[in-house]
Amino acid sequence: MQILRQATAFIAKQGGLVFIAALLAVAGVLSASTPVSASWNTTNQHQLVPAYFYPDWWNTDNKWYAMCDAMNATQNGSTAIMNPNSGPGSAVNSDYVNVIQYCEEAGQNVIGYVHTSYGQRDIEVVKDEIDAYYAWYMGDNWGIDGIFLDEMSNDSSTLAYYEELYDYIHTVGGSLADDVVGNPGVAALTDWQLDTPVVDELVVFEGTASTYLSWSPPNWISNYPASDFAHMIYNAADLSVMEDVCDASKNNNAGWLFITDDVLSNPWDTLPPYWADETPTC
Repeated sequence: MQILRQATAFIAKQGGLVFIAALLAVAGVLSASTPVSASWNTTNQHQLVPAYFYPDWWNTDNKWYAMCDAMNATQNGSTAIMNPNSGPGSAVNSDYVNVIQYCEEAGQNVIGYVHTSYGQRDIEVVKDEIDAYYAWYMGDNWGIDGIFLDEMSNDSSTLAYYEELYDYIHTVGGSLADDVVGNPGVAALTDWQLDTPVVDELVVFEGTASTYLSWSPPNWISNYPASDFAHMIYNAADLSVMEDVCDASKNNNAGWLFITDDVLSNPWDTLPPYWADETPTC
């Protein structure tokens, strides 16, 4: 918003073509990456998709375009998690550049996968991978929107570790590309991850549909807006099960959601056959 205020003050002193040029400059800066943070309830759920499949954008039925075309784009959009090689890989990949640009033009967000080994991974190695994402996947008017911290610890003794990473991402990413999503996969006993905070959004459930349909979140989750929480559910065999999971997710305060029929060992390597119905249903 500081950029917008400065541009507005400048425009007020100018006229004609300068007015138009300044507006275009502001638009270019703001479109470089969209801030993800927003607050909504379960009547407007968004998608958080672990998109662990290759961005073969040249195929007419490629999953990345289909994913970003169908996600909820309201209130700053939904989010895809890119994961070139259990992290950023060893070099920039132009195919990911293409799909990041496509998804952002569709009003969606893309964040980069990094794992933390439950707070035991060398924090400097984690920072190096974060740096790689921002070095390789940020342009003048496009770029990643933040970082997905996988294998997050639920033990509050690791608070300093994750607080350091949170501050680092918010510094390196800047105000328009600093979304931090943490994935412990299960909910902690307390709200320390959001209370500190060390994340902006938190994955509090990752598991099968059958487990999810009998799961209840801890009481502290009801103290926060649904937009703070993501649930990722696999082995939802068909449309009917997906609908049941959608219904349950609204009672579980889920603002971010992904449901698939895929199964282990990697349940995130494709989109479900009911993908086109998932956003309208959920």
